Amino acid sequence: MKLEPIKVTAKMMTGQVATTDGYLPLDGILAYVWVKENHPELLEGDAGKAAPIVVDHKLPIEKRGTGDDWYYACSFACYTPLKETRRYWHKRFDAQLAEEYVDFGKRRGKVNVKSAQYKNYRIPLNIMLIPEITWYLVADKAEIERMVNRITHIGKKPSQGLGLVKKWIVETIDGDLSWLRPIPDENGDDFVSIRPPYWYHGHMRKVRWPDDARLGARNLFITCQTRGISQA
Repeated sequence: MKLEPIKVTAKMMTGQVATTDGYLPLDGILAYVWVKENHPELLEGDAGKAAPIVVDHKLPIEKRGTGDDWYYACSFACYTPLKETRRYWHKRFDAQLAEEYVDFGKRRGKVNVKSAQYKNYRIPLNIMLIPEITWYLVADKAEIERMVNRITHIGKKPSQGLGLVKKWIVETIDGDLSWLRPIPDENGDDFVSIRPPYWYHGHMRKVRWPDDARLGARNLFITCQTRGISQA
């Protein structure tokens, strides 16, 4: 496996990407591809609905850091958002349909729409207009190119057509820019996950972020501040 500095670019179909924090770490997305290829049973049937399982992803990316503070030499997403919008997605219990099919027998029944399975939702969704997204890695170019071409969408709500990727471009570069990401630092001023799976609290560390205009999370934070949009 030949590890070298590479640049990965996703050309977006419409540019509409749903993201709250703007991190969009490529190693996290590639970890999903790895699980799908090596442990598909974890994503299917009852296993896919159960609590996620932490597995040891073996990605073709150089590892950095020491001990349990290691992380992949893979930047977070680099981009400049051109515009932001907000829409809402809803989940509503169909009371009219229930009147036709629900049978409580001789008991008085009530469907709880305030909690549990049939809870009603109205959830805000931040959507950024991002024509292309770039990442920098120290990795095996051929294997990364194969894996990213299995990724069709980026961000939330792909079933709604958001985050559709039109084309992937993987190319070798001269310099290493994989440091465009949060780096573990006990004196850091933020606390985030440093490697996939990024939802796992055991991967949370104190970090420092590079103050670099290429980093998408930084640009998204500035854009939201300027326009008064909360990232919470």
